[in-house]
Amino acid sequence: MEEIKKIALEFIESQKGEAKQISREIWNFAEIALEEFKSSELLVEILQQYGFDVQYGIGDLPTAFIATWGDSGPTIGILGEYDALPHCGNQHDKNGHGCGHNLFGTACVYAAISISKALERTKTPGKVVCFGCPAEETLEGKVYMARDGAFEGLDAVLTWHPHWANYARGGSSNAMDSMVFEFHGKSSHAARDPWNGRSALDGIEIMNYGVNMMREHIIEEARIHYVIRDGGVQPNVVPSYSRVWYYVRAPKRSIVDELSRRVRQCAQAGAIASETEFKETLLTGVYETLPNLALANCIQRNLELVGGHKYNNEEKDFAKELGFEDPLFEEILPLNLEHTRPSNERGNVSWLAPLGSFYTACHAPGTPGHHWLATQQYGMEIGEKGMETAAKTIATSALELICNPDVLSEVQKEFKEKTKEFVYDPLVPKGQKPNPLGIR
Repeated sequence: MEEIKKIALEFIESQKGEAKQISREIWNFAEIALEEFKSSELLVEILQQYGFDVQYGIGDLPTAFIATWGDSGPTIGILGEYDALPHCGNQHDKNGHGCGHNLFGTACVYAAISISKALERTKTPGKVVCFGCPAEETLEGKVYMARDGAFEGLDAVLTWHPHWANYARGGSSNAMDSMVFEFHGKSSHAARDPWNGRSALDGIEIMNYGVNMMREHIIEEARIHYVIRDGGVQPNVVPSYSRVWYYVRAPKRSIVDELSRRVRQCAQAGAIASETEFKETLLTGVYETLPNLALANCIQRNLELVGGHKYNNEEKDFAKELGFEDPLFEEILPLNLEHTRPSNERGNVSWLAPLGSFYTACHAPGTPGHHWLATQQYGMEIGEKGMETAAKTIATSALELICNPDVLSEVQKEFKEKTKEFVYDPLVPKGQKPNPLGIR
C-alpha cells in the first residue's frame, strides 16, 4: 500500500504548478452559484485529458458533472465545489472566492487523477468518481444531484474544505430547509381607498411576528432566519404581492420538519388575518451529516501521513500585513467530533454513502469567512499549500480504502448499521429546477 500511495503523492507533487494555475484561473473567474460555466468546463477539460469519462448537467444543474475512471473494484467518490460568493471581491459589488472553492474543486480533481494514475500503474482494480458540485453556497447542488441519483453505487465518499487548521471531522452539522413564502393580496390607493386593498406585506409581517413569538418555544440549538425579498413598490400603493425567504435549521432533520410545519402555520395565520393568499416553495432541503468514525479515522491517519505544510517568511509576513497576529497553522490537530451549526448539503450525500471530510489550513487563524480578507489568501500560496495537502490526503485515503478490504468493510458496516431502515426522501420535488423563483 505504501508504494501505491507514493505513486499518487509523486504525481500530485509533479503537477502542483499546474494545479496552482488552474486554481488561480477559477479564482479569477469568481462565478457564483449556478453560473460556474467557465470553472466547471476548465476542470472537466483536465479530467478528460487524463482519461475520465464525463457526464454533464446532473440534477438539472448545467454546471454539475460526474467524471469517472475505472470499471471494476471498490468505487470511491470525491466531492468538489467551485462556486464563488457575491460581495467577496476587492470591491463591495464584486464576486470573490471568499470560501476557497477555487482550491476545493482543484484539489479534488488532481486527487482523482492521481488515484487513477496509481491504480493504472499498479494494475489495481478500483474506480474513482469525481463529482463537480455547483451551488454549494446556496445549498442546492448536491441536493438536486442526490434527488436524481447521482450518488448511487458508491462504496465511500471523500471531501474537504479550506480552514485555518488541519484535522479530520467526525461530527455532524445542522439540517436545514430553505423556503420562500409568496403572498398575494389586492392593491388599492393607500390614501384614497385603502379599505379596498388587502396588503400582501401585512400577511408577511403577521407571519414574521408569529415566527418571532415562536422562537421562545423552540430548542436552543435551532436557528430561524428570514429576509423580505419583496415588500411592495411604493408607500401609497397597497402591496398586492410580497415574498419572504426563510432558513430553518436544527441538529436533526426530524426537528427541522417539525419547525418548518410550525412556520407554515404562521404563514397560514398571516394569510387568514390579512385576507390574502400564500404559496410556499421549498428551494432546498438539507440533512444533518451522518458521521462515519471508521472513515474519519482513515482520513485522520492519512492526513497525519501527509503531514502539515510549512509557510515561509514571505507568506507569514503577508498574513500579518492583513492584520492577523496568530501564526499560520502548520500542525495536524486530533480528529474533531464536534457538531457544527452551519448546514451543508454533503449531509444529504452522507445518508446515501459513507462520507468522510476534513479541513486543511488555507488561511490565517482569525480570518473572517466569506470576506475579501479570506479571498486574498485563497488566491495565493497560503491557500495553495493547503490545497496540495488536501489533494494528497484525499488520494492516500481513497487508496487505503481501495487496497485494504478490512478498512472499507469497517466503514460500510458502520454505515449500514446507522442507516438501517432509513429511506431517503429527496425533499425537493422531482422535476423542480434549482432556484425556481430566481431569488439570487
